[in-house]
Amino acid sequence: MRADRPSTTAALVAAGTMFVARDARLGHLVPEDAEAWSARCLHAVSAGRLAVARALSQRGLRWAPRLAERLSVPGLLLHFVLRKRWIEEAVRALIQNGCEQVVVIGAGFDTLGVRLGPEFPHVGFIEIDHPATQAAKRRALAHGAAPANLHLVTADLARVDLAHALDNTPAYRRDAFSVFVVEGVLMYLPPAEVDAVFAALRTLQPRAGAVVFTVMEPAADGVARFHNATPLVRRLLAAWNEPFASMLPRGEVERFVGRWGLRVDALADSAVLRARYLSSAGSPALARGELLVLATR
Repeated sequence: MRADRPSTTAALVAAGTMFVARDARLGHLVPEDAEAWSARCLHAVSAGRLAVARALSQRGLRWAPRLAERLSVPGLLLHFVLRKRWIEEAVRALIQNGCEQVVVIGAGFDTLGVRLGPEFPHVGFIEIDHPATQAAKRRALAHGAAPANLHLVTADLARVDLAHALDNTPAYRRDAFSVFVVEGVLMYLPPAEVDAVFAALRTLQPRAGAVVFTVMEPAADGVARFHNATPLVRRLLAAWNEPFASMLPRGEVERFVGRWGLRVDALADSAVLRARYLSSAGSPALARGELLVLATR
């Protein structure tokens, strides 16, 4: 990620949300208002970026994103939507069980906090992200109805310790039952930095809490990538300067979270997502190779 530009991946996920929301078969999988907030975030990046996303979501041009997926990672945009849906359901269940605080690390243009904030005014929502990406998010929120219980924390976690960043955030409460969401972040960090994140989470959650995170599962060749990725996607990741740097075999997930005082409550892969959300939608392509984990302490 370039220090002076919002994350390319964040913009891609926002555009993908708009694309899937306008799909006749799959649009119901996108939460209400998620498309509108994604559009606001893209407009905050540039009006041109939003115009392109809207154009490619129209019937006459939908072939272009589909072709791009076939040439890179088939089903990637739908995977982003289902990943977020699974995470939101986990967070909602935790809130119903007493969670008082939701912290999204590397939030990008995620819409979870801005949508759930008004619904759960007693819960604090905190987003932490890189300065350039969060600057665009702040511009988007300035033109919408941002909830009062949503708090943005600007921090480059490559330079600032996570625990330090939150300790300097008045809205964060260490004594609150909290859930940390680490979506689409860990694969870009080398193993030592992944360990540093979970060490900080253990410090930040002295009482009961939860972590929802995603990791790449090694492909058959031992490489951290989507299993159905084409060779072209490696070139794209290199061009974006956002290559995958870590992975975690599913057989090691229990041991890994156990090191940090956590236990696995739920784990999902593409097969689980397909069975849960796509049983009545035919057999659309879906990216494979990322694990979604809910762990509690």
